[in-house]
Amino acid sequence: MLYRIAHVVVYILAKVFFRLKVVGGENVPGEGGVLVAANHNSYFDIPFLGCALRRQADNIAKSELFENRIVAAFFRTLGGFPVKRGRVDRAAMHEAVGRLKAGRLLAYYPEGTRSRDGRLQPAKSGIGLVVAQSGAVVVPAYIRGTGPVRLFRQVTVVFGKPLDFKGPVEAAEKEGVNPKELYVTISQKIMGQIAQLEKNLPGGR
Repeated sequence: MLYRIAHVVVYILAKVFFRLKVVGGENVPGEGGVLVAANHNSYFDIPFLGCALRRQADNIAKSELFENRIVAAFFRTLGGFPVKRGRVDRAAMHEAVGRLKAGRLLAYYPEGTRSRDGRLQPAKSGIGLVVAQSGAVVVPAYIRGTGPVRLFRQVTVVFGKPLDFKGPVEAAEKEGVNPKELYVTISQKIMGQIAQLEKNLPGGR
C-alpha cells in the first residue's frame, strides 16, 4: 500500500515539476523476474525510474543508506535492500537472485556508483553474476535529466528491448568458460545497450 501511494505521489510531482517523459514502457514485461539496468547520475534516479515503471520495483542500494534505522525501515518497506560497495557482496547478490527467481522486478545500476560528470562508466561484474544465476530477463534503461536535477527541465526515462542471456549462459557453461569472464561479458553487453539508448536520444545526455 505504501509503495502504491508513494508511486502515485512521485509520478504526479515528476510530471508537474520535471515534465517526466517515458519512452518504451511497453518493453518491460508485466510479470516474471525482470532486472531493469539503468545508468546512475544522482539519488533522484531511484524515484524517477520507479515512477516510470508500471510494476513495483525493488531496489538494491548502498549500505550507507541503511545505517539510519528510520531511513532503513522506509527503504525496506518500499522493497529496498543494501549492498556493500568496493567488493562483491555475496549476501546482496544472493538476495537479488532470490527476488528475481521469485518473479520480482529489480532496479539495478550496473556502474555501481553515481557518475560525477554524467558520462557512462564501465559496468561492475556483479550484474553479470545476478543475471547468470537468476536467468532473469534484462531491460536496459537510460535516464536523462537527473544530473543535476533542475525544476521544469525534462527528465526522460527510456526502456530498451528485453535481453535474454539464458542461451549464452548455457553455452558458456557447456564450453567451460570461466564464470568470472562470463559475468564481465554480460555486464559489458548490458552497458553497451544502455549506451545505445543514450546515443539514440535526440540531444544525447
